[in-house]
Amino acid sequence: VPQYQVGDLAEGGIVFYVDETGEHGLVAAIEDIGQFEWGCYGTNILGADGLSIGTGYQNTLDIVAVCSETPIPASEALAYESEGYSDWYLPSRDELELMYYSIGNGGPQGNIGGFNNNYWSSSEGNAYFSFRYSFIYGTWSISAKDSGDHAIRVIRSF
Repeated sequence: VPQYQVGDLAEGGIVFYVDETGEHGLVAAIEDIGQFEWGCYGTNILGADGLSIGTGYQNTLDIVAVCSETPIPASEALAYESEGYSDWYLPSRDELELMYYSIGNGGPQGNIGGFNNNYWSSSEGNAYFSFRYSFIYGTWSISAKDSGDHAIRVIRSF
């Protein structure tokens, strides 16, 4: 069983979290996959309110179950394929923060993930706002869902 470390190129991306077993964790895609409005401005997406690590995948599924608009970050994440992997999703707020402090500007090796934008999370605030994370300032905030100037960096678990 592979033993990965943060910063390794593996499992289709850049490892940014490894659990205590060393066998499971999270990877971020190598590059951003565009900029889109979060989608469904004015619609409350039931269930897409997970903030913590481990909630991004379910948030992403909840978003596309209710919001049929395309392209939106959640639909683009689920459609993304890279290096033979097709199980990508939009990270939660805390998953994005973890990326910042592991492979972003807040990380011990510097910005090895090549982040230079504000990134949408899959964590909804309410019908009009969702959480975004600034990889420039290392802060999260809420942003209007109809803002189209935030980037998308998808993740997957292994």
